[in-house]
Amino acid sequence: MGNPERVTPNHRQIAKSSGIRYPNKTPYTHITATIVAWNEEVRLRPLLQLLRPVFATIVVGVQQSSDMTEAIAQQYADVLVLDSHRGYGDATFPAIMANVRTKWAFKVDADEIPDDKLLKSLSHATWTAEQMGRSGIWIPFKSWVDGIEYVEQHHHLRLWEARFPWPGTQHSRPPIDDGHSIIWDNGCIRHERTLNEMIQDYLRYYDVGKGNPGWENHNREMMYHACSGTANVRGWDYVFSFPWWPRVEAIAFTEDKPWQR
Repeated sequence: MGNPERVTPNHRQIAKSSGIRYPNKTPYTHITATIVAWNEEVRLRPLLQLLRPVFATIVVGVQQSSDMTEAIAQQYADVLVLDSHRGYGDATFPAIMANVRTKWAFKVDADEIPDDKLLKSLSHATWTAEQMGRSGIWIPFKSWVDGIEYVEQHHHLRLWEARFPWPGTQHSRPPIDDGHSIIWDNGCIRHERTLNEMIQDYLRYYDVGKGNPGWENHNREMMYHACSGTANVRGWDYVFSFPWWPRVEAIAFTEDKPWQR
């Protein structure tokens, strides 16, 4: 039980204690980078180009796509895991984790970019976690929707001991108690999407997750806050202009209609 402990690293002190210089030596041989992608040909190549010199091993899962996602992944990945289109990325992660041989795994989505400060400190992060007896590392996030900074969960568990599996259910994470984790407050992962991309994703998640009240409520709340936050800046007429709006209204705005206030 408990919450993850926030660690703001003193790299000079960690380097002295661990013998690991900063910036950390790459490519990392004790961490495998993992990604699931579907129809991500535009974003996947620059992400893999960024990660390729940083990690000795990259495992990419590709859900059946109608674009060049598979070909791009084949060009950069050490291991390519092919899957049918499942509607959400976590469904492919058990197959990805079956191909991870290192002690640690790092997860990044195709529409995310880890910054340089984070990528240069991952050995310090894992060394610190090991010294503290922790198995999971939460990474700070900065998120934007249509260029508007979007306040959602500020940290996600994205670096963890690979002996813990990643479940194949929606919005999942490894079964590591929060109190057995740290927040590595050094750099971040940037998550940038358009409102259209985000809502289409969450409509798909909503359809796949029907019958599970927790998933339904989470997907409904994400649509509500994304539309409301965007409307606060761009106006409700902008949100109403998308063809998906009537369906989103019926799902996420049954009790509250902020545009009528």
